[in-house]
Amino acid sequence: MSADKFRTLKEMGFDEPREIEKFSTRTENDVDVLKIYLHRHHGEWMTKSKKFKFKRKHTNVSVEGGLVPYRASTEPSPYFLRAIDELEVLVSAERSVKDKKQQLLDEIEHLEKVVSRKVEDLRRLVDEL
Repeated sequence: MSADKFRTLKEMGFDEPREIEKFSTRTENDVDVLKIYLHRHHGEWMTKSKKFKFKRKHTNVSVEGGLVPYRASTEPSPYFLRAIDELEVLVSAERSVKDKKQQLLDEIEHLEKVVSRKVEDLRRLVDEL
């Protein structure tokens, strides 16, 4: 993963994009908030994160068949959207490996429960004989 692939993130101050673990977004009034969480290193108590705020673009949208010809609307900043796209690419590769690992661990746990219940049923049947 080269830094050229993640140009927007580099402009935002992330020299090592691989340090990014996850991100979250929310909208507050006319601002989009992007919070990026970094991997926690051994010995650190708290996860490091950085928060960015992006002003939303105000536009007037044409309304067909309404009483008012235009309606005020907001849309996300193009810079915010580029950052989200890069983060999705970056996090999705790691997420797919973690998701697969978690899925396998869940299957193992389920199998252990099924086998345990079956063994208990067989022991109960033996005791009844």
